[in-house]
Amino acid sequence: MAARRAELAEAPTTRRDDAYEHILSAIIFGDLAPGATVDEKHLAQSFDIGLAGVRDALYRLALEGLVERHARIGTHVPDLGLREMQDVFEARVLLEGGCAAIAAQRATAPEISKLRAAFNGYETVIKEREFRKLVRMDQVFHRTIAAATKNRALERQITILHNNASRFWYFGIPRLRPETLLADIRAHLDVVDAISERDSLGAEKAMRAVLGHFPGDVEFFFGNVPLREVPGEPDAPPKRKRQKT
Repeated sequence: MAARRAELAEAPTTRRDDAYEHILSAIIFGDLAPGATVDEKHLAQSFDIGLAGVRDALYRLALEGLVERHARIGTHVPDLGLREMQDVFEARVLLEGGCAAIAAQRATAPEISKLRAAFNGYETVIKEREFRKLVRMDQVFHRTIAAATKNRALERQITILHNNASRFWYFGIPRLRPETLLADIRAHLDVVDAISERDSLGAEKAMRAVLGHFPGDVEFFFGNVPLREVPGEPDAPPKRKRQKT
């Protein structure tokens, strides 16, 4: 648990933000596994945070769909399912392209510098298979673009979508070849180039290129690990027995 504290991309501003970021990290990186029951007292002890802070964080995470809370039953982490994955990535393709276009007009010089620095050393990170660090880099990148829009509603929605997507991303990246990951990061850097050139159309196109390939790679991305299929979809994969990842 203590090691995860050093992984946070941004220093939290309050104890409640601290609780939120720690529990969010535990969900993204599978320390709180899909389908797992959340023990509030254990989290409070592990992170040295009061129960009130843990409960506030879980309330926020429930609103974002990262935990499910039920009266008299408790709180648990949702399973990873194809339906949920498709919903998140379709929404990101629609929203984040527009956000990149706005950021190209509104991003400050420090924000552009932060975007350029987000993936510093990514070749070594990929070579060493430091996937948590790679996800953290990606988190900084997308949060910075969201903030650069100077639109709080968009920033909130993009951050929530990216938090949800990160669960799938972290689960799947060990199955991708290094050259695929390298190409993905270079595509992210194309977005930075367009933003720095104040090219809204180019930034939107580059961001769509980053995100748009994902649904077509679902089967390869997850290999043979069973997930819940997309109900009612004619192109859904063959029906499989529901199983926790």
